[in-house]
Amino acid sequence: MIASQRTRRVLSGLVVGGGGGVLAAAVYYCYSKDEGTRRAIKAYTAMVPVVLHYRAVEARHKVLLLGEQDNSNNSKDWEALDETYAARTVKRLGELQGMYCKYGQTAAGFTNTLGDAWIQELRKLENDVPPRPVDVVYETIQQETGGKKVEETFSYIDPTPLGSASIGQVHRAILKEGQQQEVAVKIQYPEAQQLFQDDIHTIRTFCEALAPEHVVLLDSIEKQNAAELDYEQEVKNLLEIRSNMEQLGFSPNEVVVPRPIQHLSTKRMLVMELLPGKKLIDGVRDYYSKWAIDHGTTLHDLEVEMRAKIEREGIPAKYDGPSGWQLSWYSRYLRLRDGIVNIGVASYNGTVGRIASNTSLEYQQSSIPPNTPRIVDTLMRVHGYQLLQDGVFNSGRYYQFWAQLLYPHRTTLTVSCNGAFEALKSLCGNFLLLPDGRIGLIDYGATKRLDRNERLSLCLLYAALYRKDEERLFQLCDIAGYKSKYGRRDVLMKLIQFGYDSWANDVTEGKNMQQFIDELKEQDPWEEIPDNFVMAQFLSTRLRSVALGMNHPVRCSTWWGPIAEEVLRREGHPYESWTYEKMLEHKPELNMQKYKFS
Repeated sequence: MIASQRTRRVLSGLVVGGGGGVLAAAVYYCYSKDEGTRRAIKAYTAMVPVVLHYRAVEARHKVLLLGEQDNSNNSKDWEALDETYAARTVKRLGELQGMYCKYGQTAAGFTNTLGDAWIQELRKLENDVPPRPVDVVYETIQQETGGKKVEETFSYIDPTPLGSASIGQVHRAILKEGQQQEVAVKIQYPEAQQLFQDDIHTIRTFCEALAPEHVVLLDSIEKQNAAELDYEQEVKNLLEIRSNMEQLGFSPNEVVVPRPIQHLSTKRMLVMELLPGKKLIDGVRDYYSKWAIDHGTTLHDLEVEMRAKIEREGIPAKYDGPSGWQLSWYSRYLRLRDGIVNIGVASYNGTVGRIASNTSLEYQQSSIPPNTPRIVDTLMRVHGYQLLQDGVFNSGRYYQFWAQLLYPHRTTLTVSCNGAFEALKSLCGNFLLLPDGRIGLIDYGATKRLDRNERLSLCLLYAALYRKDEERLFQLCDIAGYKSKYGRRDVLMKLIQFGYDSWANDVTEGKNMQQFIDELKEQDPWEEIPDNFVMAQFLSTRLRSVALGMNHPVRCSTWWGPIAEEVLRREGHPYESWTYEKMLEHKPELNMQKYKFS
């Protein structure tokens, strides 16, 4: 890593000094000898021409706009660029792997910013990251267990990984010791740490030169990804979350957090209890795929219809489908009906069917619908208490929404959906739907911790949103140092509601996310915002996305407002006791971010 950074400083010096021939020789030498420099050059040659071409087209559009010429072909220009560059650029990111691949996975959620061609290609990085040979896994296990043979630790390791990513992969295994427990073994690739440092440096330099509006995001992204590389910290996170869920009464009845095997876990290997279940979104999609076929359509057509409805009508303020209680009884009815029918099927197959015609009837097995109202209610309550009482919650993969909301780069909307549904798969990976209906909470590599004053401020915010107390919300923002160009309260109120609570029509007025944010930014661009609560905002965004993807729109304050007031009362600070002066006394230590928009 040090060598890589030094060689890049040398190259920069040669550029400034103008030593053309010497520079060419130096570049060739470093490319052939230094892995960090080689990866940086490959990344630059893949991305710089693309960005420059997009910037040129953007500049031409601005000139046409100033000249009041017809700009109806702008969308076609963007789409042509997307088709030209998306596939080959993403292919290079996949080849580089490391942080380039990881940031590509993040960009797959920028559905309000990137065109369909880019999203389609970037989504391949979520599922098509090729796993390393199992020999790499064995070598890592031996290194992390002090040189022991793999067979001394595990009686079996499935050679096919459960999943693979840019920094490592996960395998199912059976422990050698004790009762031969089935576990998940998460190993980190040998070069992941160093490539992380080298790639971060390259990405930051790239953004500073060609996309300065994104530099502000890199610090939080860098901290999060650094945390994900420390599996010993993830063990501590899992234990803390497990303990919190048990104390709150959510575990083991409603949710399950896998138990880490501490004595086998290291910085580069995590061994934990294997939870039997599918990713939540896969379980829901499986049911609706079968339902669609039974009703003469396809899941794809249902999704297209849903997106078109959201485009046309916006996001409703609340869910208006069957309740959890109704779905629970409906599921019982289906099971009872199947049981009665199958008694008759068994009687026929064992008598008339066998004796008279030597035929048998198929047993009936109805598709049981997932109880999405109950699932959503559980997720909202669990994360409400994690955020507002414990101040400890999962902070993985949320920054993509902040980027797409604050930095949409196109003046013409070229995507067909509001983005929340599209990002569901990547955001839902931390939730498993277990066979018994409980929810598995996994992947706590990146975990956010709030201090007490940050947590109390969020309790006040959600209690105020629940009560529609605009004056309290304005006071909180004033104390937090929020500044905008014109100080318009109506714009600020919409930003608070949109960022922390709801995407419903009564907030967005039926506009999609990009249009809504663009209009607010034009009316009163924000200049300074504290980043202390960004992860809380991401948590809200993520849960709204997951719920919306299950056709169950939510308003966070409906759940989190009462939880916030409960926490404030229990800690001796009921909502009514807060004055401006008291809020000043409990003001968090703020980290301000400045924004400049052209």
